[in-house]
Amino acid sequence: MTSLTAMRAFEAVARTLSFTGAADELGVTQAAVSRQIRLLEESLSVRLLHREPAGNRLTDAGEILFAGVYAAFETIEQAVEQVTGSGAREILNVSVAPYFSAAWLTPRLMSFVRRHPEIDLRLHHSYHPADHRREGIDLGINWGSGAWPGVRAEKVLDGSLTAVLAPALLDEAGPLADPVVLLRLPLFYEFDLGHWRAWAQAAGRADAVLAESLRLSDSHALRRVACDGHGVALFFAELIEDDLMQGRLAQPFPVKVHIGADYFLNYPAGTELPRKARLFRSWLMDMLAETKAGQADAAPL
Repeated sequence: MTSLTAMRAFEAVARTLSFTGAADELGVTQAAVSRQIRLLEESLSVRLLHREPAGNRLTDAGEILFAGVYAAFETIEQAVEQVTGSGAREILNVSVAPYFSAAWLTPRLMSFVRRHPEIDLRLHHSYHPADHRREGIDLGINWGSGAWPGVRAEKVLDGSLTAVLAPALLDEAGPLADPVVLLRLPLFYEFDLGHWRAWAQAAGRADAVLAESLRLSDSHALRRVACDGHGVALFFAELIEDDLMQGRLAQPFPVKVHIGADYFLNYPAGTELPRKARLFRSWLMDMLAETKAGQADAAPL
């Protein structure tokens, strides 16, 4: 019969891809972990890990076993929490894009806390979708194409970009009756200068000559230079609504350009979401619906 100790050692090694990391996590020596993996491979008559100078990696058989073992230990942990009472507050790990977290999610989180006080929500900021299994992430909210392997992605926010600038700079530049005038101001962007050309084309000025431009690969910095009046930023249209309503930024043209990426709620494909994740998903969808309804009410007639 396969040893549960060996399975636990394998789960830790497979998740961290490190014998040292697994040993530290389990409170044993690296030699003990290595011995358990060797015994497991011998009992199953199959190679589970490739030990290479560049790092450890799972074999095909190891990937299959890890998927089952990880799910099994997660189920056990959830059951133990429920029967011991220590799980009165379930831990929910959510990986989220930093700017989405700051501008949209965090201001609304107390609503989730009040609705589900039994859930201990923990946010992990990341620019890239999580490796849900290895990082222990229940849900992610990330920007991108949504075509991520092994992940189910649900679009939650449109990723279209629009041109915004400080009202003071808008007044200084004079009437912007033509997008060409705006394109003569300093231009800032986060991803690709070609997105400004796409915006110009969408505005009917594909032949316009772009002014000096600068890439800022951080949404917070991009918004800051626009608010401070240094130039025009090509920014997420759905995440700039509060700044527009509060008068911190102005949108001289209602032109948006979609560059093939949006914000997606994401989680492992092929597995059922645990209760805590389903509750967060439901709350998130409610908040998105309320936000859209509020924007529609605030829109000028």
